Amino acid sequence: MAGSAAHPKQAAVAVAPTHRPGEEAAAEALAQLDYGEAPQIGLLGDTGTGKTTAAKSLITLYLEKSPGSVLIVDDKEMQPRFDGQLRRDVEDLRAQPVEYSQGRVIVFRGEPGRGVRVDLEEVAELAWARAQRGRKTLCVFDELIAGREELTKNTQWRRGVTWVPRNFTMGRSPGIGDLWGAQSPQLVPIDPFEQSSAILCFRLAGMGLARLKERDYLLGGAGEVIPKLTGPPLPPAQRGEFVLLRRGQPWNGKIYKFEGGR
Repeated sequence: MAGSAAHPKQAAVAVAPTHRPGEEAAAEALAQLDYGEAPQIGLLGDTGTGKTTAAKSLITLYLEKSPGSVLIVDDKEMQPRFDGQLRRDVEDLRAQPVEYSQGRVIVFRGEPGRGVRVDLEEVAELAWARAQRGRKTLCVFDELIAGREELTKNTQWRRGVTWVPRNFTMGRSPGIGDLWGAQSPQLVPIDPFEQSSAILCFRLAGMGLARLKERDYLLGGAGEVIPKLTGPPLPPAQRGEFVLLRRGQPWNGKIYKFEGGR
């Protein structure tokens, strides 16, 4: 009838996302530390969108909430992006043990100028050796897949690669956590997706977004929001928006951002 009220479903209007500080998302992502479990957290998004800033904030909070040490693989660029005691690789660490009075963060650098990268398997194995001595560890793999053909092939772990996958499938109880990043989620094996307690997703589109949907991370409308998050070519201070995703759970309707942008 003319003039009658619209059907409730027709009148429904999408609710605008809420913008919140990134620190709230960090606290949620690391909540498992409060009951003795190690976190598994993914950082996904295009280059320059804010993953490194988020990683630094998560590391800071981890050190506040846990007595564990942090092993960071930061071997992509000539200058280190993370603060900590620098070592070339695990062999170098054994030759030059760190001074824990100077902090609990070890940054493995490889030799970026010569294209020599850090062996992630050796770092993960070190974390398990520490676990046998009752020591907790957060492994930070800033880029889990790109440029590491020795680890995976066609989204599968290569034969003989055992320690990195074990981090994800068995590390939670003995205190081995992982903070892993990727620009191309479609290249990442299934274990990190299935075992991560949270994924912080920055601007992303195309095949990477399709993989998140396939892995059951885009319930509740997140897939419509993620490609519109801030990133290049905006100035760095204006970048850095992200959403917090959990597998099989609807998006909470919040867009987060750490101060500093990227």
